[in-house]
Amino acid sequence: MRPKLLAALLCLTVVGCAGQRVVPVPNERRVEAEASLKAAEGAGADRIPEAARHLEYARQQVSDAERLLVEGEEEAAELRFMQAAADADLAHALARSIPIQRQADRATQQAESLRRGLQ
Repeated sequence: MRPKLLAALLCLTVVGCAGQRVVPVPNERRVEAEASLKAAEGAGADRIPEAARHLEYARQQVSDAERLLVEGEEEAAELRFMQAAADADLAHALARSIPIQRQADRATQQAESLRRGLQ
């Protein structure tokens, strides 16, 4: 009795596994996009409006890419992951450069005020 039960369970397991769809994942692109997102978030891109917009684009593209993977569109998903990484990289760069630019602008204004006061 046990061998028949074991054989039946084995058959059900094989049939169940065969029914599952295996989706090849462009893992390298996904990891790259997620790493870029984390770097941008770590740089404070959420707090800089110009950067936050690109960070949101990147998040949406990752979501779209994951949906495309489920639909079997691996090439399109890979492109979306690449777009997400690019937008996240831009958000990261903006999050780092905009505060520095603002600080430089303030310093320039202070210098101009001092110069005017000396004249």
